[in-house]
Amino acid sequence: MWFGMMWWWLVPLAFFLLAGGRHRRRYRTVERSERESVGELRRAVEAQRGYIEELEGRLSRVEDGLEFAERLLAERATAGAR
Repeated sequence: MWFGMMWWWLVPLAFFLLAGGRHRRRYRTVERSERESVGELRRAVEAQRGYIEELEGRLSRVEDGLEFAERLLAERATAGAR
């Protein structure tokens, strides 16, 4: 009698455990793909940072040139006023 009762109890338990193992594997593959996408995002961020640093350098050169031009114009204005 116990064996008959355990049979109905054991089959759903085994099915549940087997199904749970498949889900764990699926989540593990999702984690791997997430890690790969995180790596791609980090590479993209680093590339953008490099580009931003390049633009900041160019902008500082333009600002230096603008300051130089302003100084020249100020000198000409003072020389013309004399």
